[in-house]
Parts: sequence; C-alpha cells; structure tokens
Amino acid sequence: MARFFADYLFASRALAERHGLAWDFPVNALGKASKVDAWDLTALAGALSPPRLLLRNFGFDTKTLQHIDAHYRETDKSLIQLATPSAAWQDLIKAAAVNGILVKRNSPTHVIGQVVRPLKLIATCAGNTEPWELAFDNIQRALEVAASIQPSGQLRNTTEAVIRYVIDYNHLADRSPLLPVKRANGDRSVAWIRQAPRANRLRTQLADRHEAQKLPDEKAFWEFTRIVFTESPQTFIDALRLALGQTLIMTGLRIGEACMIPTDWSQLRAYSALDGRPAGDYGGISQSLVLRYFGEKQQSADVEGQLLYPQIQHIPNSFEEPLTETLNRIAELTAPLRQTLTAQIKSGRLLPDFGLDEDVTPAQLFPYLSGNPFVYDDPERHNLEARYKISYDVAILEEIEQRQKNLAANGGKLRNEVRIYFTRLRRGREALLPCRNQYGCIPRRPRSSRMNYIDGTFRIRDLEAFLRAAMPTKLPDTGVFRSADGSEIASSDFLFLLPRRSLLEERSGGICDVRKYFGVARLISPTMMRAIGDRVASTGGKTLFEKYAKNEADSRLTMTTHSLRHLQNTELFRLGIADTIITKRFGRRSVAQSYEYDHRSLAEELDAIEVPKLANDLLPPKAQQVLRMAMAGKIEGSIIGEFRRLQKKKGDKAAFEFLAVEADGFHTTPYGFCVNSFTVDPCPKHLECYNGCRHFSTTDLPEHRENLSSLKAQLLEAKQQIAARSSESVGYANQLRHAASRLAGVQSALDCEPGAKPFPNGPDLSKPTDRDDGHSVLD
Repeated sequence: MARFFADYLFASRALAERHGLAWDFPVNALGKASKVDAWDLTALAGALSPPRLLLRNFGFDTKTLQHIDAHYRETDKSLIQLATPSAAWQDLIKAAAVNGILVKRNSPTHVIGQVVRPLKLIATCAGNTEPWELAFDNIQRALEVAASIQPSGQLRNTTEAVIRYVIDYNHLADRSPLLPVKRANGDRSVAWIRQAPRANRLRTQLADRHEAQKLPDEKAFWEFTRIVFTESPQTFIDALRLALGQTLIMTGLRIGEACMIPTDWSQLRAYSALDGRPAGDYGGISQSLVLRYFGEKQQSADVEGQLLYPQIQHIPNSFEEPLTETLNRIAELTAPLRQTLTAQIKSGRLLPDFGLDEDVTPAQLFPYLSGNPFVYDDPERHNLEARYKISYDVAILEEIEQRQKNLAANGGKLRNEVRIYFTRLRRGREALLPCRNQYGCIPRRPRSSRMNYIDGTFRIRDLEAFLRAAMPTKLPDTGVFRSADGSEIASSDFLFLLPRRSLLEERSGGICDVRKYFGVARLISPTMMRAIGDRVASTGGKTLFEKYAKNEADSRLTMTTHSLRHLQNTELFRLGIADTIITKRFGRRSVAQSYEYDHRSLAEELDAIEVPKLANDLLPPKAQQVLRMAMAGKIEGSIIGEFRRLQKKKGDKAAFEFLAVEADGFHTTPYGFCVNSFTVDPCPKHLECYNGCRHFSTTDLPEHRENLSSLKAQLLEAKQQIAARSSESVGYANQLRHAASRLAGVQSALDCEPGAKPFPNGPDLSKPTDRDDGHSVLD
C-alpha cells in the first residue's frame, strides 16, 4: 500500500472515530451494510432529515457493471467477476465521505452523488486494481464509461473532479497525478478530458446561445408554465408542486431555497425622500415587496453543522400580485398541517390530540394514521372527494367528519379498509401493539391477538412507541434548524408542508385529511425534481407532464429545476439589468458567478449595448451591429481601424457615415470574426481566414480557439504524412508547401491576442488588384 494512501486512511479513520463512527463493520456479498452499521451522513453533517442519507452501499456501481458487461460480451472477452470492491476501495469511499462532510463541509447529497458515486464507478472500471495501482488506462476507461452512462456529461465531470481533487490532490496513486496527461495521438494536453459532450459548443450564428443546454427546452418550458399556472391540481401534493413551480419561474430561486421559504416570507419596505414624503411623489417607488428565504451555498468552513442563512429578494412589480396570491394560497392550504406539526414539536408527541394513557378505538385512529377520512361507508363519498379536490377547502373535510359521526351514531357499517389497515399494521408485531377491551385491559384468552374493531382500543402510549419503531418513514419532521443570526427555526415555520407518504392520494386517487394526519413533513427538493423528470432525482411516480399534458408528445417532456434559474438570469442580462443587481438578486457573493449563468446569444449581448443617438440616425441595422461589436471589443480589422481613425480626426458624424457605407458585411466564422464587404463576389479565401487574411480578427471565445487547435493537429498530421512519402514531383512540393503555409497561419492566429489581427499586412481581398492566385501570403 502506498504511503500517502495509508496516511490518508489513517487520518480519515481517526477523524471518523472522533465523531463516534465505527470504521470497521460487516457488509454482505453485494457490499451492503445493515442500517444499524451504516453511517448517517445527514446526522454527521448536522443537517435534519428528510432526506436521511446513509452510507451503506460499498458494492460495484450497477449501471457501470451493465455497461462493461455489454461491452465485453460484444468483444468476446471475459469480465473479471468480483463480488465487491476490495477492502482498500471500501476504505477509500469511507475516507472520502468523512473528508467531504467534516473537512470540506459539503452537503450529504453532494457527497453521495458527486463523491461516492464516481468513486464506485472508478472502482468498478478498475476491477481488481487497487486504488494506489491506478494508471491512465483505468482513468480513461472510467471517463469513457461515465460519458456513455450519462450523455449530458455531468457524471463524467464529477468523475474527473474526484480524480483531480481526491486521488491526485492527496497523491493516493503511485502514478499521481493522473491528470493532466498527454493524449496518445497528439501533443495536446488533457483539455480533451474536461470537455464533456456539450450541445452547440460552437456558435456559428449570432442567434446561437452559449451552453444552451443549461437553459430549459423551449417546448418543455412553455408546457411547464401552462401546467403550473392553468391546470387544476389532482392531489393536495400536486397543488404544492404547481405552486412551487410558479415560485421557481417568478423568483429563479434554487429548488432547495424555494422549498424552505418561511411562513413569514413577506416584507413590505417603504421608501421616502429626504423630506419624508413617499418616493413615489418624486417619480420613484414608494413601496416594494421583499421575499425572505434561506440561501444555499453560503456555508462557512468553520461552522459545525449546517446553518440556514437568511436572504432577501426584491420582487418586481409585475410579479408582486401573482407571487403573493400563490404563497398566501399555500399558507392557507398547509395551515392544518402546520397546526399539527407545531403541537407535535411542542409536546414531543406523535398524537398530541390524545392523552398518553387514553384508550382509543381503531375507528377514531384510522384518519390519523392513514389520512383517510372515510371510516364508515358513505354513499356520497365520491361526490365529497370530487368537491374537495376542486378547492381543497378544509370546510369539506369538516363536513365529511360530521357525516361520519352521524353514520357511527346510526349504526353505520365500518369499512373493510379499516380492518385491512390495522391487520397489516400489526401483523407479526401484535405483542408490540396489544389490542385492549373497552375497559382498557389486555385480554388473556388464547385468541386475544385478534382485534375487536368495534369495542377494542389501543393505548396511545403503546401506539406512539409502536409508530416510532415500525413506521419510521411516516414520522413527522419535528427537527429544529439553526439560523446564522442565532435564532432557531422549527420545521413548522416553513411554508411548504405536506402529508408524508400520503399513498392514498398519490396511488389510490383518494383524499387525505390534512387536519388529522400525523405524518407531516417539509416538501423537499427531490419531490419536485421527480415531478418534472429531473434526471438528477431518482425516478418514481408520474411526472407533471405525464399527468397534465394535452397530448402524448408533451407527456414525454422533462426539465431540470435549475434550468429556470439559468433562464431568469439570462433574461435579466438580456434586458440590460446591471450585473451587480443580478448578483444581489440571486444572493451571490461575486459578479463573476452571475456570468456563469449568462447564456445570451451574441445578438442579445450586442442589443444590450447602447449606441449614440447620432449612430441610430445614420447607421442601418447591420452597421449598428458592427458598431456594437466594435464598442464591446469583440472585433478588429481594417474597417474598424479606419472608423476609429476618422472618429478621432473628423468626429462621430464622418466616422458613422463611413461605417454606414463600408460595414455592410459582418461574418462569424469558425475561427473568429470578419468585417469585410464582399458586395459582389464571395470570400476568395473560402473562409480560410487563417490563410493570411487582413480582415480576420481573433476572439476570446473558447470555441474559436478550440477549432484552431483542432485544425492545427490535423495539419500537423497531414504534413507528417506528406513528408513520409519521399518524392521529387512538383505536386509533392506543392502539397508540402500548402500544408506548411496553412500550419504557419493557424499558429499565428493561436499566438495572437484575442481581438487582434494576426495578419495586419495581408492583402485587401475586397480589391481585385490585391487578389492572388489562391496561394497564401505566407508562401
């Protein structure tokens, strides 16, 4: 074992043991530990569940195994069959998880998805290779498999990040660093590894967007917007999802931030002039709506556990009314759930409506445990359910309860669902939840385990203990969060609450009595992400598109929640909002972060540049576009140079008149920009801009430089192949000269600063006298 690897494990093990974690525990044949031995990463991070994330699966990555197995079957090779990764790989997974949570202060979700998963993928691809024995072939294979499993490229990026920041950074492999490396068939560095497949990398048109795949698909976005703003929810939880979708569109918050909006989210701020009068009297704004929320990605490295960081967002006037209506409606819908959860938190009980020593019949308990308000057969059941689903009005639930009481008083028939529910609940665990008689005693007869559904009772003390042990997935969220300002925030203080695992609604089409149901939970981000088909979340249930789409094609649409944040950020840039305002709106720490979310097309970027009024009067649209690019420093050339000379010597009017005549042609090429007027003939160089054209100017766009680098490698290979064929013919010399001249031109373009002209002394190809016979000026 390598020394650095042993040191890394030793330090990580000591850190884990200081926090009460047992390092060595057994796993089964598939590498899975029991829930008792598993590490609770949520508790380790000081976070509250749900979600409760356990580190217990140390086996091979299933999707990676399937991919490798299919590949080896196709090539008639045998795959090394191992039950689980070696003990060293399992220890590395534990060590990386401990460091991710306790040292780097990453969230449990990040550690499970972006540290543990890539490590398991690498271990699967490595087979019987130990971590310190990793070589470039193992890494290359892992990256290729990651790209094949997830075409979006995200898994490949996270896998590379683990290689770089876990394996290489800590020198865990004998051959570290494994990144960067050299490509086998060329002299380019490992930049190719970082380039995950991205759609539309090259912006060949002014309308093309940079990294457009981070924006929502246009059809999916408009269908999603139609659904969340116009459709009537089929379930109570769908009502929350639709409202959350509206909130995401109007605010651009992260999904986790939107889920944790507090109940006291609204603040009205008044603005006045120095004399005390409202600012609106002087043309300003007298009052604005502010949204309170808790920002993510604000954690400090020296904080124990996870804190909530209060943030605010000013809401535009156009969104004030709809956002207020949406969030107030959610507050109204979740008020009964909030009342129940508040009582549970204060009392520390699950069923605070009853005394601990109170004996209660199954008929009374059924709505509290299952959520189903129909205990007795009611001929109006379906009508009442349909009425409730129109508005989710609590008054209808009260009407149902009164009808149930009347049915019970008049000898109504107990529904069979009640018997089935409690029979299944106690099956095999009757001793943990004994059924008592009407006197509160446990019968001692041999058949005492059978329930008496009419006169039998359960003691609440016994029932609460049974629920905590037997139904952990339905327990309410009674945890308390700590805020960065020193206050404590209970789960009941959040706006979006839902009945936890309300299967009656989601699967059976019934309704849930939110006034009584004991399992109250916060709405968490995976619930919404699954509802729109976000690939990051695991699949489960129908998406909103499948439920509410008007046709089959739309039902197959999917979207990512984070793309809405990218969309709003881009729209604000497009509308000319200052980057400082955008940065503050989204709770970021630096302006540079906002530009990571800027996906405007080049045409939209240029539209944001204001041109002088005189230019608007004198210049046609295309010439105005050229002026904006010149003002932004994105193009250079002979025409731009002459324009600036005239502007400096003779003033704006003369310069604009010159530009109006000369700048009728603007071209975006695969290698840079060209400002030249070919009124009659096309480009005589056939867009070989790198072949000594004086009108060619380089850019700072990475796509253009990547194309030049790729072309350089191709020309180098062509030159080598030509040189390898020994010949004295004229054609041989011409081919070699042609490749050498093009290669020199490409190298000149690569060596040139962005925005500069590689060939300032090249011929003016717009003049017939300067045109050559097709040979390069570098020949």
